[in-house]
Amino acid sequence: MITLDDRVWKELKGGYKSAYDVSVPLRQLEATKDKKEIENIYQELWNELHHQGDVDLASYLAVPQLVRIAKTNNLFDWNLLALCATIEQQRQLGQNPGLPKLYGQYYQDGLSELKKFIIDNIDSIKDEITFRSALSALAACNQHIKLSKAIIEMSDDVLDEFLEQY
Repeated sequence: MITLDDRVWKELKGGYKSAYDVSVPLRQLEATKDKKEIENIYQELWNELHHQGDVDLASYLAVPQLVRIAKTNNLFDWNLLALCATIEQQRQLGQNPGLPKLYGQYYQDGLSELKKFIIDNIDSIKDEITFRSALSALAACNQHIKLSKAIIEMSDDVLDEFLEQY
């Protein structure tokens, strides 16, 4: 596993296709219990790891670390689920760089751990956005990428419109 101290983080690009050392906010996320700070970190991660459908190697390598930190700190949150699902969707559907073979197992292990984390916590989900994000992430972890994207986009207004037609 790549640690947050590894030099590779300083060489990676994020969603803006420019250098982004994602190890910095990941370390902050790992160190805090403050809900507002966690929210701010997720906001930064959303902004930097995914931009208008663009993701890059920093986005991919962040996924296993996000899952590890979430499991360790019991941060079962829609942000984690939706961000990981979105990164996997864009890795597969977008015009983004492929995942280098060197990191393939590391990334796949992260998705497997995410799937287990979701299954372990699915019964505790009380709100719709977290549940929808969990379903989307499960679909992404199982390589049902288009279904994952459809689920995450099914907000109440979109779902109502869809159900009216069927």
